[in-house]
Amino acid sequence: MPKNAVTPQGLSRIEELCSNFEYYLEKFDEYKPFTGPSVYFHSKTIERLRALGVSNALKDKLFFEYLYATLASWGMHRMGPKGAKLVDFANFVRTLQAQKDTIISLEGVRLTQIYENQLENVINKLWKTLSKVKISTSKTQLIAGSKTLHHLLPDLVPPIDRQHTLNFVYGYIPRRLGKQEFKKVYQCLWKIGVKKKNLILTWIGKEFHTSETKVIDNAIIGYIKTKQKREV
Repeated sequence: MPKNAVTPQGLSRIEELCSNFEYYLEKFDEYKPFTGPSVYFHSKTIERLRALGVSNALKDKLFFEYLYATLASWGMHRMGPKGAKLVDFANFVRTLQAQKDTIISLEGVRLTQIYENQLENVINKLWKTLSKVKISTSKTQLIAGSKTLHHLLPDLVPPIDRQHTLNFVYGYIPRRLGKQEFKKVYQCLWKIGVKKKNLILTWIGKEFHTSETKVIDNAIIGYIKTKQKREV
């Protein structure tokens, strides 16, 4: 089996999630894991993006301010000497604008509509951008980078985190977070997106279900939290 291939355990979790997809979305809504600034600024950022389009958003100071606030409220910047840290605002804007050509070229591409023979090329393009944007002072850019690009390409890039996304895909949290790990995660979420495309579309716009990839992300969060509660 190729190193980055989805494991049988991962396929089993995908099948279980897809078999009860709406149930886990309902559990997400029941748990309400995100409130306050994390919801407010995320919604404002997505609204601004939809109004402007990607090209204009990458030139818009208010969009960047909303996005910067979103990432801070999503745990990407901790006070004190330890914990996650975002780069300063000027560098934040600069690193994203430096990747504008690749980001703009992916506008309109949707995870649920990618054909299997296109998947490798899309993953390579996304990783090329993720590996170059320096959003966080951390050596690992995957988490912060995916959460950032999610707000520029919300129907293509899922927000990836350790507690839910990586835990779902791997069954544990891998120490290394490079291209192969991103590829494996993306393949898993693509399988879910293609399989549940029609249902995903019916949930967009309901509360915190703001895009195709966020609906998938929310279902995964609902799945993980439900499993954890059952194990207690």
